Amino acid sequence: MSLNKNKFDDALAELREQGLEVTVCSALNETWYIKDDGLFTGYIASGAELLELKSANKLNIRGIKSLG
Repeated sequence: MSLNKNKFDDALAELREQGLEVTVCSALNETWYIKDDGLFTGYIASGAELLELKSANKLNIRGIKSLG
């Protein structure tokens, strides 16, 4: 296991296990682009929002969509 583990790695891995494509939107702002099925279906979420969803057990596409 890497010593440089990012605090968001577990949340990102969980999203990827659900079949979602996750890429960095802005490393500086700790934002992520989460792509669902479909050509133009994608959402931007902050790392803090992802951690909040994970702690509330709502880390899935519905939870991300609810961020607005």
